[in-house]
Amino acid sequence: MKDQNVASSLLVITLSGSRENNWLVDFLWVVHKYELCLNDIEQFVAGEICTTTIVTEFSEDKSSLIVKDILLFGHENNVEVDFEVVKAKQTENVSSNSNDSYAITFSKGDRVPVGFFAELTGVLAAHKVNLDFAERLSESSDPLACYELVAKLNTQKSIDTVEPNSSDSFDSLSSIRSQILTLGKKYSVDTAIQRSDLLHRTKRLVAFDLSWTLISNDALNIVIEAAVALSEQSVATSLHARLSELQRLHKDGTLLGDEYYLKRAQLLRGFSASIIMQKIDDLLCFTEGALSLCRALSKLGYKTAILSSGPHFLVEHVKRKLGMDFAYGNIFETDDMGCLTGEISHPIVNANRKADLLQMLTMQERIGLDQVIAVGDGPVSSEMLSLAGMAISVDQPDATDMEVGAHLCGKSLMTVLYLLGIRGRDALEMSQESFHS
Repeated sequence: MKDQNVASSLLVITLSGSRENNWLVDFLWVVHKYELCLNDIEQFVAGEICTTTIVTEFSEDKSSLIVKDILLFGHENNVEVDFEVVKAKQTENVSSNSNDSYAITFSKGDRVPVGFFAELTGVLAAHKVNLDFAERLSESSDPLACYELVAKLNTQKSIDTVEPNSSDSFDSLSSIRSQILTLGKKYSVDTAIQRSDLLHRTKRLVAFDLSWTLISNDALNIVIEAAVALSEQSVATSLHARLSELQRLHKDGTLLGDEYYLKRAQLLRGFSASIIMQKIDDLLCFTEGALSLCRALSKLGYKTAILSSGPHFLVEHVKRKLGMDFAYGNIFETDDMGCLTGEISHPIVNANRKADLLQMLTMQERIGLDQVIAVGDGPVSSEMLSLAGMAISVDQPDATDMEVGAHLCGKSLMTVLYLLGIRGRDALEMSQESFHS
């Protein structure tokens, strides 16, 4: 950036031609003789057509010669050429603190609806947010279509560009984030918004909830269902009926929090944890992309952790299955015969305890909370999500409306890799390689 005010003209040149020809190389040599400096360049390929846009600063006394050579080049090389002269406004150095860049990432299946993109850009326009650039992160052959926009939010002006009652500059960001995540839910598009800085690309720890996140059910309920499957008919019927009644009371709001958990834990009294685990794999269903994501994170050097209120023996089992680094769950007490007593050792892993464990891990790994991604949802994950540098909520029965940085509507956890700035080809390659536990 220049240290003084500058007034200049910019030449924006757009060229479209066959991707098989080396016309771009020849074109750059044509403009090189005018000693132009490259300000920006973007290129994309659609089918057999390659389109390139070049922005360069030029001296107006040479404009007629430059334009003549550009048009002649296009005619001789069968390349469509369009150009525009932009009068650059006189600018001054502005503190980088007043303009914060944010990355908005979104993905869905094999394509993202145009309606979502239209409404997204409408939200940004309403808040007077300028787009710096947009790009596709995924490959055309990827199972997910993922895009990223980088937008610049002027926090100095945001007070005046949102509702008149806005109290500070964070109201604008909060409003934009809320509207974008709401759009994601409307169109079933995975969405995220996070600051686009070095820490955006340098996360070090990914912490997961277990229930409805790494697995597609409630962790404790799976263990109870395994106990039911191992029981005689009369005992199984009784257990199932008692569990259903507890779930009804929970849904009605009568039985909540630790009390709901402890009541369900008591249903396991007298069962052997080791025998239950022999049945677990028949009932355990991992969320799509869970194994691939953990493989990729391991290969890329990230630490991964499970912070769950589920039984510790199930949490450890999933940790081994997915090749993860840390696992914390509720310790279910056993008697001298190795049978579960129905009691849980304190402290109980609840929302507050998960937050404590996350802070402990960051201190142990000597990283900041802003270098953590937390994935989960529901009341038991709320505190953990609120601490992390990037909080990702997933759709599930007990989902909350707490403010997060990303929301996954889709079925695959592989979207998390795109949030780390990892492109489709690299994500696929990493997820297919084996890890060593």
